[in-house]
Amino acid sequence: MMTKGKLFSFSQTTDAIAISAIEDVTPEVIAEYEADYEADGKSMYWDEKTLSLESFSGWSQVYLVIAALAKVGLIIFLPLFYIIILLFWAFGYFNWDDVLEGFMVFTLYGALPCLLISGHFKLVDSGHYYLAPFLQAKRVFEMNRTTGMVTLFKRNKPYFTHPFIEFDCVLLSSPTRQGFLNYSLTLIHRYSNYSVGVPLGTLLGPNAMVEEYLRFWNMAQRYMDISQPLPDIMMLEPARQRDPTTIAYDKEHSRNPRYWRDMTEEEYAQKLKMLKTEQKSIPATGKPIDIFKGPDFAISKKHKSNKKK
Repeated sequence: MMTKGKLFSFSQTTDAIAISAIEDVTPEVIAEYEADYEADGKSMYWDEKTLSLESFSGWSQVYLVIAALAKVGLIIFLPLFYIIILLFWAFGYFNWDDVLEGFMVFTLYGALPCLLISGHFKLVDSGHYYLAPFLQAKRVFEMNRTTGMVTLFKRNKPYFTHPFIEFDCVLLSSPTRQGFLNYSLTLIHRYSNYSVGVPLGTLLGPNAMVEEYLRFWNMAQRYMDISQPLPDIMMLEPARQRDPTTIAYDKEHSRNPRYWRDMTEEEYAQKLKMLKTEQKSIPATGKPIDIFKGPDFAISKKHKSNKKK
């Protein structure tokens, strides 16, 4: 199945960016990240060293469902039950002792557990993860700009690790029950027979335009090429000052180190809207590169042709 997708070749990188993958990371989000980084050294999933993805564990999903049900119970069902009991008392169906007993039952077996679950969820959501060790995230994959290696994890342990250049980027598609196409951008190791690939498209979701997957592939290639500066996006702006190639590039081009971060939410949204319009009229990637012939192949071929003349 993985061999039947659309192959994205290696190409010369451009400034094109996949807006679908970055639009949720706004100046406010980055400001919170920078505060967390200064406080306890927490880094984002994408920085000058690695692009890594984590996912919820099975228990995490169960916990989130229980927390959601507890919130619904506190906001809707429990107040409704209390109102019904009072109405029954008002119309003479219950005496006051029945009302007190009903209130006690719903409070003890309904409101109290829901309050405990919701309170615990608020603490976890505010960063106190040690209160729920079973919620530890699972590592999915890592792309390392420093070493040039790509690692896929299974049960939080490396399943395979190979150089980035050994992967083929394939856009897989499958129909939904409604007849629409779901996409999956996947890195498949060219020289192995693994039954799984690196789910690169998870960062975009399954319903982006095909051109967006191409632009993300362009960003991934630029990120893994240490001779190129980091992709110029909000998420990586704090990391630009820590990457040697990017530092030199920004200095040469007099780039404002806080170009993205000093924007307001409205300005950022407007800038992305403008970029989306501009990118419709330009290629999503640069010219294809034949990685098997080497970077000097075209030059040497041209040289030999001129020599014959």
